[in-house]
Amino acid sequence: MLFESIDILISKYNFTLNETCKILNVNKSSFLYWKSIGKINTYKNVSFYSEVISAYVHSNGIYGSPKITAVLNSKGIICSSSKVAKTMHLLGIRSIVSKRFPHRKSNISNDEKSLIINLIKGLEINRLNQVWTTDITYIKTINEGTFYLITYIDYLSKKVVSWGLFDNQKTDKLLVVLTMAIKKRKPLPGLICHSDKGSQMRSKVYRKFLRCHNIIFSYTSLNHSCDENAAQESFHASLKKECLYQTKIYNFEDAYKAIYDYIEGFYNPIRIHSSIGYLSPDEYEKKATLR
Repeated sequence: MLFESIDILISKYNFTLNETCKILNVNKSSFLYWKSIGKINTYKNVSFYSEVISAYVHSNGIYGSPKITAVLNSKGIICSSSKVAKTMHLLGIRSIVSKRFPHRKSNISNDEKSLIINLIKGLEINRLNQVWTTDITYIKTINEGTFYLITYIDYLSKKVVSWGLFDNQKTDKLLVVLTMAIKKRKPLPGLICHSDKGSQMRSKVYRKFLRCHNIIFSYTSLNHSCDENAAQESFHASLKKECLYQTKIYNFEDAYKAIYDYIEGFYNPIRIHSSIGYLSPDEYEKKATLR
């Protein structure tokens, strides 16, 4: 069955034999032997199997059964997640994403605790540029040490509206990326910028910049759980598990290219999210602007 699916992928979808066998972890010589002796079994579900493999391959092995189900349903192939899961098990394929990702804790001094206010907890968020979230994550390279990725994400659409990779995580770098986001999105006064309680986000310089641009600062609560900055936590986990952990990052150039390709080539325009109706951020924003 797997060999026949490979044959369909190559002939119908123009996949190369090498890339198909590599992704599905199939010995090419075994497939060629099967092909040459003509042991082709026909199954009524072979077309469905090939569609599952196609969706899996196009996601670079990232999607599990729920997202593959959504992709197939959007193409008019009505199926359940359990059927897709059984098919993936039968074909020996599964999402490359691990189930767990460690979250780091945030600390804050006692004299600053009174400044911490979470403005988005319980808030009805129903428009673009109503709430942005931001955070900094570490990007480790083999030869050049650690770099720092700063992102701003629209809370509603999950779109990364701006990002930057730097050799330090000082406040001025945070403001560089925020300035890019403001120029791109031109938010109305009253935008809430939500973050964890990192020292850069609590600095006087950062707060003054927000006030000068009519932006309101908001922080995760004291002793909060990671879900209070879920958009950022989810994005960092996806970036690392789906992209950075899948390849070797030797230097800044490797890291920048991998992150650029992931955000601009996959995450924003293609990667579907269950929280926004199994649309990509770009697709969701296009629909939102038409309302």
